[in-house]
Amino acid sequence: MAGKIANWLIDFCQMTIGDRETTSRLHMAAHELVENVLKYGSTPEVALEFELERGEQHSIVRLRTRNTAEPQQLEEVTRRVRELRTAADPVAYYDRLIRSTAPVLGVSGLGLARIRAEAGLDVDCTVEGQEVSIVVQTTMRSDR
Repeated sequence: MAGKIANWLIDFCQMTIGDRETTSRLHMAAHELVENVLKYGSTPEVALEFELERGEQHSIVRLRTRNTAEPQQLEEVTRRVRELRTAADPVAYYDRLIRSTAPVLGVSGLGLARIRAEAGLDVDCTVEGQEVSIVVQTTMRSDR
């Protein structure tokens, strides 16, 4: 299912933004985000939103997922995103995370770290009650 949703997004991005590099990075991010929602969410429902905020010089492209999760999952994702956002070097953080979570079953945080390290997208999250919203975004040059 994650692959189908990510493929739909790549088709949509190619039609709306036309930037192959950004489209490729968003495709990977969508796949990781949907996998996270399916793996860690407490319901089988998946919400993936795409937003394009066009400006004269630059545009912001944003993906958002939402789902409910158990309290310990909410704490874990909040902690992981905070660590990722404050990492001086996202690639080094990702490499450390790969080494430290390889022998561990369960939550690794690799998907979000991969989005930051490999796709260069900003990652953030908010929690309201039992709902977590994960947002990834990038800025690209506008072709207006």
